Amino acid sequence: MSELLVEIFNHLLERDEDAKEMQNKVNLELERMLIPYKNKFTEEEKEKAYTFLYDIVYISEREAVLYGIKLMMKLFLEL
Repeated sequence: MSELLVEIFNHLLERDEDAKEMQNKVNLELERMLIPYKNKFTEEEKEKAYTFLYDIVYISEREAVLYGIKLMMKLFLEL
């Protein structure tokens, strides 16, 4: 079941306009938050930090969507 949910999440991120808009908002906010640190990193450190943070964002988005799907399924079962 979990693999199916992850597949649904990946599909949503690729094709759903609301999901794309969410990603854009998160990416813009992340970029805005990183502005004060831009000159404090070497290019290599910056690349590592960005990769790390974007990985965290991806995991957070995925887990939030999966939780939402599971919650909706539970609510439907209660009806």
